[in-house]
Amino acid sequence: MQIRRDESSTDEVGRAQVEAAKGANGGPPHIHLRQEERFIVHTGELHVRRGRERIRVRAGEDIRIPPKVVHTFQAETESTYTVEFRPALRGWEFFRDLFALPTDRRGNPHVGDAARLMRAYPDEFLYFPFVPVSIQRALAVPLSKLRSTLQ
Repeated sequence: MQIRRDESSTDEVGRAQVEAAKGANGGPPHIHLRQEERFIVHTGELHVRRGRERIRVRAGEDIRIPPKVVHTFQAETESTYTVEFRPALRGWEFFRDLFALPTDRRGNPHVGDAARLMRAYPDEFLYFPFVPVSIQRALAVPLSKLRSTLQ
């Protein structure tokens, strides 16, 4: 995926323009604690999982995911879309730092790096949906001390 910040972003709405190859995805199912996420598809097609729903979002369509709703997505074809986060919070900084992390062959960051990111961006982090956030945050403290073996 190629992602660039949209200059129309504000403190209220963070926007990014995305070019996604077929198969590009939003990672494992996750939740955002305080942010609504919206996908506005310009070309191509996204398959979005929102809660128990499976939704096909085509060019000219959009979909909103409220805070705390489990979701993920995958580009079914080469696609372009706008993604919005409301409120913006520090979303751009979070994703910049997330995408800068070294990853394993499957594209996953080292657990220690992810834990440090969670501690740095507690409101923007992508939390696992079926583990209480309080437990994830508590585990992030010792896990953040693990050094990355991927560098």
